[in-house]
Amino acid sequence: MTHQSSINLRGFSTAQLIEELARRSNERGEKKPRDWCENCAHFIPWIEGKTPDAPMPNDYNPCTMRHVLRFQVPEDMSDAYGHYRTVCADRQPQEKETEHA
Repeated sequence: MTHQSSINLRGFSTAQLIEELARRSNERGEKKPRDWCENCAHFIPWIEGKTPDAPMPNDYNPCTMRHVLRFQVPEDMSDAYGHYRTVCADRQPQEKETEHA
């Protein structure tokens, strides 16, 4: 989709419009994510020696839905950090959430 003053949105499916909104929101980013991927049921972190008992592959993705994740880097030792997506239609809360600073 491109930005035009006379764009006709009826030419796009609902799925295409939602996908474009999600893409734009994910590109824009936020200072602090509201929802962390570590709190999603689809997030499976690699635990060396346990997941499975082998070295982590170079193409490992902790999101079982294979979404591209961003990482919030802490600005100081007490700052929040972790993986996130600004918008994710597949987000499913875990029973117990991981705490972020």
